[in-house]
Amino acid sequence: MVGSHETGNETYVVGLLDGLSELHDDFEVDVFHAGELASLRSRQMRPRRLLSRSPWLRLGIDLPFRSWSDHLDVLHVTYVAPVLSRCPIVLTVHDITFATNPEWFSARDLRVLSRAVPWSIRRAARVITVSEVCRRQIIEHFGVPADRVVCVHNAAGPAARAIDGEAAAKELAALGLNPNRPYVLSVGNLQPRKNLVRLIQAFRALAQGGTDVDLVVVGAEHYRAREVLDAAGEASSRVRFTGYVTDRQLAACYSRASLFALPALFEGFGIPALEAMSHGVPVVCSRAGALPEVCADAALYFDPTDLESITSALSRGLSDDVLRDELTRKGRARAADFSWRASAERTLSVYRSVAPVQNA
Repeated sequence: MVGSHETGNETYVVGLLDGLSELHDDFEVDVFHAGELASLRSRQMRPRRLLSRSPWLRLGIDLPFRSWSDHLDVLHVTYVAPVLSRCPIVLTVHDITFATNPEWFSARDLRVLSRAVPWSIRRAARVITVSEVCRRQIIEHFGVPADRVVCVHNAAGPAARAIDGEAAAKELAALGLNPNRPYVLSVGNLQPRKNLVRLIQAFRALAQGGTDVDLVVVGAEHYRAREVLDAAGEASSRVRFTGYVTDRQLAACYSRASLFALPALFEGFGIPALEAMSHGVPVVCSRAGALPEVCADAALYFDPTDLESITSALSRGLSDDVLRDELTRKGRARAADFSWRASAERTLSVYRSVAPVQNA
């Protein structure tokens, strides 16, 4: 995942590695990678270059061979398991929206996911998922025994790190944004699940009513992105699409935002909400998926299918100073409740529960 612009999936892997590097325990981690890998922060971690970025080579040849040649005790992968492994597999599945809401996916992605992921879940010794909502879905949809599915929460990603005002202004200008303009920020790939068309429609209603803010949408173009781009209509000068951005650019976007909006129809976790909270940005988000589980009372919620509900939440989030101060205070505290070290500790306990050397 690292270096593949896989957004939440990549943030998860990098965060988990950072968390494991903080643990001083009797374990070693071989980190298999095919691209640019940042220097690992612990001598317990050893980079291992794969033959290719091709999933066919990785899952069909490389990882099966490495499980034998490197004498692995556990192999941890995301979504899809290799065809063979000499050791138990721990599988992270962030969500199963491909199964619950297939209309959000292209025919190609749906064909791959609907075959490979259920097969991998059946093969895995343990399945890790990132929220209790997703854990229940996996257990119920695929009939997996409850003791084989473990919830391990994520934490905020690198974009949560503070950035000073001058540096942030430069990063925004480099993205073609006016750092002096107030804006609502939303972070998510341009795809149906992120519900960005309705967000843009709600923003346009605010703008027509005289609210003087812009909307900045950060995220790469994915399935049916054209619907999102076209939704801006005559308000296109006020709706800015940045495409994929670096962690530092994203930190700059958070730091200058007046409000953060997450309108998704479903989120398995919602890392961007925690990142916004870390920067002290008030958060308004949908009451969908794991967002209430993650954000608790630190966000203002709306119905993601109700345009009036979204518009009202945006308006209140921008204009109610008492509410904004409350959301900022609660948001910082809520973001601090999650850490990659805690995630790593729980993940390591999953490794130990399935490793043969621990059960001998």
